[in-house]
Amino acid sequence: MKKYKLGFIGYGNMAKAIIGGILKSGILDKSQIALSDPASKDSDGIFCTNDNDYVANNSDYLFLSVKPQVFKSINFSCTADCVISIMAGTDSAYIGKKLNMQGKVIRVMPNTPAQIGMGVAAIAVNGLDKKHNDFCKSIFDSVGQAYFIPEDKFDAVTCVSGSGPAYVYYFADAMIKGGIENGLDPEISKTLALGTIIGACEMIKAHPEIPLETLIQNVCSKGGTTIEAVRILERDDVCKTVVDAMTACRIRSEELGKEQ
Repeated sequence: MKKYKLGFIGYGNMAKAIIGGILKSGILDKSQIALSDPASKDSDGIFCTNDNDYVANNSDYLFLSVKPQVFKSINFSCTADCVISIMAGTDSAYIGKKLNMQGKVIRVMPNTPAQIGMGVAAIAVNGLDKKHNDFCKSIFDSVGQAYFIPEDKFDAVTCVSGSGPAYVYYFADAMIKGGIENGLDPEISKTLALGTIIGACEMIKAHPEIPLETLIQNVCSKGGTTIEAVRILERDDVCKTVVDAMTACRIRSEELGKEQ
């Protein structure tokens, strides 16, 4: 048994959100967590050091939350039972080889809404036992929803949920600008646009049996206003543009993986 249950290398926004979820859900308390981050000035009462080796060798689970280029440049030993990584474009085989922890690495792809407890995370299916996988899932369930997905699908996961929040922000920004362009006060336009997006997503969740095409049609009265807007979206093939953008995202994720 190590001194700490969970050790973090890196203490950025995502790590802070995850630790917040862990503490709020009661999975662990502060005394069971250690941090290694030379830039951290406020660890909120959690033990913090700049000694990676100390944290990596005194924790049952080691959580890697640094940028991939930082991980490449640092060296430390590790005797943890399991390594959990949220580094983008860095596969478990590379991490295992660098740390001499082959077969003991769980790769996870979270997204930024985890910072408000509404994240979506993909956990790579691997050969670790149920205890380690369940502990990892409990961490990410504490800040949203977590799903087990094969690691060879992670580039696709990146283009959907990993990068996906940016697409939603882009569309929300467009709706707000559209409201302003058509005469609304900026704050009113923002309020209406964001409320509409949230409400529409809740409708999708509330009625999973209804195809999205049907939900669209339900708003589009024949000869009405909505159908005119949808016709412009279809004319400009916005759906294809979104799919093409996501494909470009996946390809870049694959390229980053080859550069490791």
